[in-house]
Amino acid sequence: MIKFALSAALVVVATFSSTLAGAQDAPRGNAQTGRQLFESKGCYSCHGYVGQGSREGPRLVPTTAFAAFVAQLREPRTIMPPYKEALVSDQQAADIFAYLASLPKPPDPKSVKLLQ
Repeated sequence: MIKFALSAALVVVATFSSTLAGAQDAPRGNAQTGRQLFESKGCYSCHGYVGQGSREGPRLVPTTAFAAFVAQLREPRTIMPPYKEALVSDQQAADIFAYLASLPKPPDPKSVKLLQ
């Protein structure tokens, strides 16, 4: 359980420490197709419909670098099932990445009055 929590924490830290530069390294993807794939491949069931994360999966927005995204997709460090190329092609991964990159970033916690 501690190993899972540590792995999940590392994924979250990697996600938060990312920049838009990671999106520039990604192959061209279609955000609309990515949205459909995100739903049809079941990503939403753990990560939420807009990548907000849940108990089962970490937040995906803002996105990490594309290479890190694909590495986690293909060889997950946590309980996520692996999505090898037979299940999600490189183009489909790029489309899903484009969808996640198109979503707005969450607000700064300092700007949320309820958190003050």
